[in-house]
Amino acid sequence: MGAGCLFLALGLNLFLVPIRLSPGGISTLATIGLYLFKLPLALTNLGINAVLFLLGYRYLGKQMLTKAGICILMLSFFLQLTARIPHLPEDLLLSTVSGGILVGFGVGLVIRQEGSTGGSDFAALLLHRFFPHISIAGFILGIDFLILILAGVIFESVTVTFYSLLSLVIAVKVTNLILSMGNLAKSVLIISPRSEAITTCIQERFARGVTGIYGKGMYGKTDRLILLCAVSPKELPALVHTVRELDKKAFLIIFDAREVVGEGFLEKLK
Repeated sequence: MGAGCLFLALGLNLFLVPIRLSPGGISTLATIGLYLFKLPLALTNLGINAVLFLLGYRYLGKQMLTKAGICILMLSFFLQLTARIPHLPEDLLLSTVSGGILVGFGVGLVIRQEGSTGGSDFAALLLHRFFPHISIAGFILGIDFLILILAGVIFESVTVTFYSLLSLVIAVKVTNLILSMGNLAKSVLIISPRSEAITTCIQERFARGVTGIYGKGMYGKTDRLILLCAVSPKELPALVHTVRELDKKAFLIIFDAREVVGEGFLEKLK
């Protein structure tokens, strides 16, 4: 979570805040506070989140609040620590893209550790308690959008609103990309009358588990045992070759498995 908070702070202080941009939420309010009242980002982040933290104490889980509290403190610390780092050249598009990538990367790392940086997330969770017919994602999107519009009005700039929205979209895309990264593997469905021999070979040569799924071929109306197994991408060619050696007419369906979780797989993935 610490690394995620650091990347988030760098994205804000090095790229976005110097040109009055931010990807929504508390960071936008903090940017407004910095330019209007000279309030440090760290102080505004800590103050607003503290209020939301106290409001949510009654309704949100203790474990979630504990992790969120740690993240909020770390983020405030890194915001203060990186505040004096000279920001990079103020190219609007470059800063928007770079800042959005760093913020999204940081948020993704935090969420992967089941943490939260507070802000819109807290507010959305609280509002969802009272208005359950509206989704949490809907609340987050609505809150961020309204805050970005507010920033555009206060700074009297449509450009600020547009590029802030762009940085928000980039940050969300990068966050989703980080969250989708896992233990990539290949899943293989094997249909062959020699299922027993193929299973034995896979278990002995690759030390992989194989699951048999009973199915029925609708053309010939014959019952078949369909084999399912997961292997690492580098093992796939050898697996296909092995199956073809045992049955040249074997039917294989190969598809990506975004993540595989289970005893024995991760240790052998490398």
